[in-house]
Amino acid sequence: MYSIDDYERPSVAADTVVFGIDRSGSDSKSKNLELKILLIRRGEDPFLGRLSLPGGFLRKGETIEQTAMRELSEEAGVSDPKLIQFGVYSQTDRDPRGCIISCAFLALTDTVTLSTAEDSDAADAQWLSFSFSGDHREASITIGHDITINYRNGTPLESPLAFDHAQIIFDAFLRLRDEAVYHDIIFDLMPPLFAISDLQKPFEAITGIHTTPQNFRKKISPKIEETDQFDQRMAHRPSKLYRRKDNES
Repeated sequence: MYSIDDYERPSVAADTVVFGIDRSGSDSKSKNLELKILLIRRGEDPFLGRLSLPGGFLRKGETIEQTAMRELSEEAGVSDPKLIQFGVYSQTDRDPRGCIISCAFLALTDTVTLSTAEDSDAADAQWLSFSFSGDHREASITIGHDITINYRNGTPLESPLAFDHAQIIFDAFLRLRDEAVYHDIIFDLMPPLFAISDLQKPFEAITGIHTTPQNFRKKISPKIEETDQFDQRMAHRPSKLYRRKDNES
């Protein structure tokens, strides 16, 4: 007969890797659309002061998706993003507090203004620039101006981030890249109306696939529709704005 008391009951947590596109530098002279990642600085032990992913423990009566949403709201002020679960992390040494299993999610959102609740275990939240280079065998991820994490065969050699979050971020980016190549996740990084160039730059940054504007337009045209509006940031030659095509239309 089964008895719950016969088995260990580890804690369960949710961690979310949130990517966004920073348009704050976009104006009539420059359209540097930068891929960014959302990290928090831990306000308590373990790993006090280190950067980590937003996340926390499952509470009684919650689903793990609700945990991820709640922690994003409390630690960063991000609400209602689309979540994609991509991994479960259960290495016995991943958390010095004991056996803690983490369900990891990928989320995309605009680089919204961040806020941290006073009773959160995060000290603050911040958007940091993100870039990836290499392949499955030898790769590196650069976060912000001073964090570079090197990977061999998909495993970080060492990391200044808390817990196993360098591993989770690596796995999340590979999932993001696959979703961008084979599905339409790239649109989740866009505002309702966008120029085709605004779509192409993040696509290339994520996938590493570079092509001419003409070829990219041909590739993406079945998924978008033209509007009668223009991008007013471009003073000399305004760009036509598009929207994602309704799949039911």
